[in-house]
Amino acid sequence: MDIKDVVCVGIFTDQCVSSTVRSLVDESFGVVVVDDCCAAATMELHRHELEIINMIYCHVMSSAELIAIMGLP
Repeated sequence: MDIKDVVCVGIFTDQCVSSTVRSLVDESFGVVVVDDCCAAATMELHRHELEIINMIYCHVMSSAELIAIMGLP
């Protein structure tokens, strides 16, 4: 299918999203996590996990940044 990059969003940033990101990286995908399209039980857990995975496993950005990069109106 020639898919190279994946955008991840979802609930439980510190669990499901993080696990999905790591699995995708293990399969050699480039991964973007959209921080304002994810959530955790607390904002502290959410922010902490984003700090851990950012730049190690993926690139974390806002939905506005992703839309700008994609060139969407």
